[in-house]
Amino acid sequence: MAEPFKRLGRFTLEFAWAAAVLLLPITSLPLVSRLAGNSMVAPASLIPLVWLALFWFTFYIVRKGILPRETIPFLLFVSVAVIASALAYYLNTPSFKDKGITGEETSAILSLLIGAGFYLVTAGWLSKFPSWLTSTFKLVDVGGSILLLWALVQGYYIYLFKSNYPAAVAQIQAFFSMSRLFPGRMTAFAFEPSWLAQQLNLLFLPFWLAASVTGWSAFRFRLWKISLENLLLATGAVVLFLSSRVGTLSLLLVLAFLGIYFNISLAKRLQKWTLEHLTRLPLLLKKSLRASLPVILFLAFLGGYALAAVILVYGISHVDARLARLFEITSITQLKAITGNVYKFFNYLQFAERYVYWVAGWGTFNFFPFFGVGLGNAGFYFQHTLPAYGFTLPEVMNLYFRSPVVPNIKSLWVRLLAETGMVGFAAFLAWCLVVFRSAWGIRMNQSHLFKMIGWFGLFVLIAFVFEGFSTDTFALPYVWLSMGIVSAAAATCRKQSCEPAAVAALDEGKKDAHI
Repeated sequence: MAEPFKRLGRFTLEFAWAAAVLLLPITSLPLVSRLAGNSMVAPASLIPLVWLALFWFTFYIVRKGILPRETIPFLLFVSVAVIASALAYYLNTPSFKDKGITGEETSAILSLLIGAGFYLVTAGWLSKFPSWLTSTFKLVDVGGSILLLWALVQGYYIYLFKSNYPAAVAQIQAFFSMSRLFPGRMTAFAFEPSWLAQQLNLLFLPFWLAASVTGWSAFRFRLWKISLENLLLATGAVVLFLSSRVGTLSLLLVLAFLGIYFNISLAKRLQKWTLEHLTRLPLLLKKSLRASLPVILFLAFLGGYALAAVILVYGISHVDARLARLFEITSITQLKAITGNVYKFFNYLQFAERYVYWVAGWGTFNFFPFFGVGLGNAGFYFQHTLPAYGFTLPEVMNLYFRSPVVPNIKSLWVRLLAETGMVGFAAFLAWCLVVFRSAWGIRMNQSHLFKMIGWFGLFVLIAFVFEGFSTDTFALPYVWLSMGIVSAAAATCRKQSCEPAAVAALDEGKKDAHI
């Protein structure tokens, strides 16, 4: 009787992991939201994650299971965040809307624990069972395909029917999300367009781009040598460009990094070829050419990037009314009037509200630079740090006076500074750098799978630079799961020393026999 129960338990754990990955596109499932007190951040993947945490991860840790060493700086950050939250009780925190710091801290710490759960369970599960790496990416492909299909359905009604959605589409959206359908902007299953951009930039697009760069695919299917990841990358990039400005900047930063990386290699080859084929030139001219050629190549590549960026922004401006305003400036006088004040410039681009929140958070950090004011408490200080321009913005005033919630900073980076101080920010940055270094190392691995994961990790962390300015919650799972995958892959490389037999098994996606 013990063996059937063991197999059933193994099946439930494998099913829970598969469900957690497949449900990643859903950020605000109404059922989970109601269980969490009507929270907007209610990822559907949380349900199977809890099952894995309770019935696998807990026993794994009790039995002295080993986590990747990349988790050490992350656990340090979590410890600092909890300490900073405890120290907040010794601060003279101002009152705001009859709210207390206990409720705000409890909610913020729970959201951090959700993020930590996604990271640690992913890192532990995939380092314990590395053969699940390939299967996980297959599930990412399936979930991402469904996400893009639903986004394209929304785009169909946005651009052909001016956002007049039929009742059936609205009902499907209401079943999977707490938010309404946005006029003029795609959200897929996410709560808002910026959350769609985050899941694309911190999980799906980095994987599809890394797979396209390395030639790896989770499936053997090819359409004229075009893999499924190639098709999903092209479709996902279009959806991102039509959804979020900050998300578009994140992808452009990744592409710029990739372009610079390959351009450096290309420049070295061009320089070597040029010098080898110009041997008949006078010695002085050869020396001059040797010194100036790198500068010429750099300027040429830089000019190409700048031209591509202008063309891309101009193209997007035809579908994004906010970016189109950049091309409505008709005189130097108008340009000076708009750019003379940073608040005025951001307001012209309909971005001033978010910038005001950042400035308010930065002011809170200046008050308490070492350990911050504790998780969830930055909003209590907005009445002292909100810039004067914020009082002219209706959205800010509505949040400040009418909304029942405490304001938030809208940027993870500024929030880390304001709520955990320089100590917490340094610990979080150290974790990112450790994972970056691991990804940088495994990208050179002989295994195509590990090579792909290395590039995947680099792309995620580079995109995270800009995505950290878009949202400030810890509970969305994308960066945590992605970093867990990279940490597990790095641990597997170290543990197995990437032996040929192990590499072949992983590339084929063979599953372990025991859990």
